[in-house]
Amino acid sequence: MEGASAGIIRVPIAPIRSAADDRSEMVTQALFGEEVEWSPLDGQEAWVEVRLRSDGYQGFCDRKLIDGSADALAAFSLETGLLTSPLTVLEWEGRPYHLPAGSRVPTSIISARQAQASQPVEVAHAFLGAPYLWGGKSVLGMDCSGLTQLSSFLCGFSLPRDASLQWRDLRPHETTFDGLRHGDLVFFHRHDAGKVTHVGFCWQEEEEPARVLHASGEVRFDDLRPDGIYRGGEVTHRWTGAARWPISVG
Repeated sequence: MEGASAGIIRVPIAPIRSAADDRSEMVTQALFGEEVEWSPLDGQEAWVEVRLRSDGYQGFCDRKLIDGSADALAAFSLETGLLTSPLTVLEWEGRPYHLPAGSRVPTSIISARQAQASQPVEVAHAFLGAPYLWGGKSVLGMDCSGLTQLSSFLCGFSLPRDASLQWRDLRPHETTFDGLRHGDLVFFHRHDAGKVTHVGFCWQEEEEPARVLHASGEVRFDDLRPDGIYRGGEVTHRWTGAARWPISVG
């Protein structure tokens, strides 16, 4: 985005849409304190085109949700802390904020630094029961790749936003169903085996059959078999593959 301005998301969750319209598809979300690059749109005072610096995702955002002031940029140029609890309530500038995991705030307003987890699959487990939301990546609603991206991010690992892109990047570390370990990322398709549409974590407890921890209706467990995900005895997603590095338990 040539000539773009820098900005900071100053609301807990900012929808990023496929077009400059509140009725358009939400493709992802930007979280509080996230750095973005934004450019104005011709004939659209209320909307801007944005690029998230964390993963390069591009879309359109309501201009009011971005703070590009010198004060905001200065506040977030200092040391910041990453919030890792599913939801954190804190006070800043005389008002309460309810902030989701993945938000960044200046360390000066955090009473105690939150611990960073080491295993994305364990982070994902903390989101059990969170509702499914297309384009979402918070405890208030998330989709399958939002769960895996956010859980990995909270452990210091960077993944692309979409399931197909995660599979593309991790395929050099592909493993087999028989070789699955707790924490591996598992990928699925609907009808076209060459088009990944779903992702989750392998949940492998000792002496127990493998399950998948994923966002499907909600963040939940389902049975995992060599040909895919099963719920109620029927296959819901068909097996594509699995990847180990860098997110599985060693």
